[in-house]
Amino acid sequence: SVMVASIIIFNSGSFREMALIGAVFLVLFSMSRISYRAPLSAVRPMMIFLIIIFLMQLFLTGKTILFSLAGFNATLEGLQAGLLLTWRFVYLLLFASILTATTAPSMLTVGIERMLRPLPLERAGISSFDLATMMSLSIHFFPLLYEHLGHLRDAQMSRGLDLKKNPLRTIYSLSIPMMKIAFRSAGEVSLAMESRCYQGVNRTSLFEPRMQRMDFAALLGFALIMGGIVLLA
Repeated sequence: SVMVASIIIFNSGSFREMALIGAVFLVLFSMSRISYRAPLSAVRPMMIFLIIIFLMQLFLTGKTILFSLAGFNATLEGLQAGLLLTWRFVYLLLFASILTATTAPSMLTVGIERMLRPLPLERAGISSFDLATMMSLSIHFFPLLYEHLGHLRDAQMSRGLDLKKNPLRTIYSLSIPMMKIAFRSAGEVSLAMESRCYQGVNRTSLFEPRMQRMDFAALLGFALIMGGIVLLA
């Protein structure tokens, strides 16, 4: 369903369609009964990335000038394109947050592996399970890294670092320790997996996922709803 949602989201080109997709998300969010913190924690680490995307669209596309800032012209077309593109990425994060909050990591990894299995990944020297494991670990690493970034920022501020006075020094003082934390965390995960005799080939699962009638019905219903949104909009 997340793949269907992502296809519909990136094919949506109007604010009306995006508003209807937002209504679908609210329905799914209420049905999932998860905390509101789960979607917020998924969007918060990507705020800088979203702001950069919006500003690039605002100042680098379009011709109808709204205002000028530091020699760059903000355009009406860029404003609309920036809002739509940023909105798309936010929706992807929100729908993915519902998936990760309601699905166990092991089942998520198995599901991704089953979807990637028909692809000829062995020619590239990688198995579908390795790729699925990396994707699953990446999804769960973002909130962890954001938490480390908050602790690191507080520690630097307690040592007298002014985040607003010298932005370049701030970036340097945060990026280098964050890289060390990321590599150390990846090494710890790798060591833990190797100590448990992990291997990415010829693996089996304790619970083999099987598509049932309810799964097909839910997938078909979700596709019809999202497709109807595009047709109505």
